[in-house]
Amino acid sequence: MLDWESLFKRYVWDTNTTPYFTPVAKLNRYQADHEIFAFCMFVGIIFAVVALAALTDVSMIGRSPIAGLYAFTVVSAAIVFNYTKVVWAVLWLALAPLAGLAFVLFYGFDGGRVRVDSIIVAGLFILTLMYMPRLISIARAYPDIPEPETLPPRRRRLFK
Repeated sequence: MLDWESLFKRYVWDTNTTPYFTPVAKLNRYQADHEIFAFCMFVGIIFAVVALAALTDVSMIGRSPIAGLYAFTVVSAAIVFNYTKVVWAVLWLALAPLAGLAFVLFYGFDGGRVRVDSIIVAGLFILTLMYMPRLISIARAYPDIPEPETLPPRRRRLFK
């Protein structure tokens, strides 16, 4: 039987692995690494799909090598930021929600999608854009973020 409360705490509200409401000044490296990894996975997967779709005829605007190249640079910046924590990579990632919002404004409301879908996608881009100042401040503070005094215990597997 699954323990839903522990799963919720583990994946949504855990101070060590999902510290989204912990102030940047109080983060340790373990927490910062988890937060950066989660964001890079989120953006990397979305823009990898965009890059692949832009190189085929299935995207809303058809084949677009420029959009594919831009999406590839976003995926590359996510990989670089996850491993190196350099500020320029997160600044490039901060442009991605703006590009996505511009796409939705230019192509989303008049395209083949239902208007509600475009509103939801635009809302996700706006939320991501609102999150970017925190990520930029984590990147700037990362060299001075302390290591944790003790690492949390390893988690048991979800399924045995």
